[in-house]
Amino acid sequence: MSKGLGLLGLALRAGKLAAGYTAVSEAVHSKRARLICTAADASERVQESARHMPDRCNGLYAETGFTQEQLGRALGLNACGIVAFLDPGFAWAFAKKLEENDRERYGALVEALDHRRDRAVRRKAKKQRSRKPGRKPGGNQARGGRSND
Repeated sequence: MSKGLGLLGLALRAGKLAAGYTAVSEAVHSKRARLICTAADASERVQESARHMPDRCNGLYAETGFTQEQLGRALGLNACGIVAFLDPGFAWAFAKKLEENDRERYGALVEALDHRRDRAVRRKAKKQRSRKPGRKPGGNQARGGRSND
């Protein structure tokens, strides 16, 4: 089994993957989908719909080289034509696996995910720097209560 397919099963078990059209649509509408992928032999309706999904959730789209049967087998299903990664780390790792097989086709996808990951790291670092020293996040101090120190 391809390492990329193994990553699909791992993401599913971790609760970071939506599999099937209904689950992916729900993830897109709740704006949790980071990377939407379709099988190479998915129906034209599914592929066309998936191409427009990233516009609604600020995600990305990629058609994989895997068949519905291969995707389904990796997820413990008969067949699966569409999946969505809900976690940026899993999305990046899967895109890297795709890029290993076809750099020309998936290189831009990995670059876009790298850019998004870098922005997230910068936002997190900025948030860490803006915290006041000595205050615990989520403690009683924020609600005006007394500290237990």
